[in-house]
Amino acid sequence: MTAPRPRRDVAGWGLIGPTVLVCLVAGALGCQSRRLQNHDLPGQPIALMHWEDRAAKFRSESFAGAADLPPAPLDRFDPEAAEERELRAHLQAEENQVLASKLTKYPGRLVLYWPQTGVLERIEAAPIGSRPLAWSPDHTRLLFVSNHREGKDQLYEYHLERQDLSALTTGPEEHPRGDYDAKGRLVILRTDRARDGGIERTVHVASTGARIERSIPSEVPPGTLRFAPDGDQIVYEQVRSRPRTVGAAVMESFVATRRLVEDAEEQILTRGREPSLTPDGQWIVFASPSSAGYRLRRMRPDGTLRVPIGPGGSEERMPTVSPDGEFIAFIQEVSGRRQLAVRGFDGKDGRMLLTSGWSEFPVW
Repeated sequence: MTAPRPRRDVAGWGLIGPTVLVCLVAGALGCQSRRLQNHDLPGQPIALMHWEDRAAKFRSESFAGAADLPPAPLDRFDPEAAEERELRAHLQAEENQVLASKLTKYPGRLVLYWPQTGVLERIEAAPIGSRPLAWSPDHTRLLFVSNHREGKDQLYEYHLERQDLSALTTGPEEHPRGDYDAKGRLVILRTDRARDGGIERTVHVASTGARIERSIPSEVPPGTLRFAPDGDQIVYEQVRSRPRTVGAAVMESFVATRRLVEDAEEQILTRGREPSLTPDGQWIVFASPSSAGYRLRRMRPDGTLRVPIGPGGSEERMPTVSPDGEFIAFIQEVSGRRQLAVRGFDGKDGRMLLTSGWSEFPVW
């Protein structure tokens, strides 16, 4: 695929790193490993949300002071809406609704990062604050969500070659998440208010163009949602509230699956966040909690064969698998900032990709 003309390069990495230079100098002595190079990576772009340096500094300071923020005031007139805002803040990796509200001062931009060139390209057609969700199977269309119309989440497609976008869903219901299967069909999460004031969620299976084929009532929250390549089931982040004797309830995240048929039961696989599927659907990659923070793991869709991906280290979140299944891009926290990194699917040869600003929600 021919890449669009690059607009700016802010990656801050050359093609040859220090480890490779040592290997070249060492020559006959040999090297046990080498730094992953740009040309080793697939050519398809990674879509992500990005904040430039001024906004990144504000976000870093805000997260550092999150523990000192006062709790959200109780909403006696609409407790369901207050609970929904708290849930969405948790799923958006913004801790709580008070911090989430503060962070709206500097919204992120939808961008493309081209891993073979290190070029960062802003998608000018996308509204500010748009979040990438998935690429179509042929990698020509990017599904993303935006709430720029009346503050309600709706789904859009960005066409990579034409560099234009089209709306897939409209209100008054919200459509906060979606994904493609291997045939290009869509799974769409819809959220609307019931007559009694409660929140109702429905999973829709739709053909290309978002024409609904069938609808399934569901308790899938508005977080990470993945459509299995065969279109038979969904993988998502489920959230449970755990009450405490002192203080507010704690939200706990789990990796869950469900077949897309009526009356199918939800299967909770393990504690974890932001699950992603390999292109063949044989593995779920997710952020697993540990005593040292989140680290990347993978497991089979039935929850078996759970193994770490790499040695871990600082916080590792939001994994996404490359189109060839060989690499994982993810967000790593470095010196209080979230940055884009990559690692082999076998856990080897990791490196940072984008060190400027602040990055979140990559989709490869």
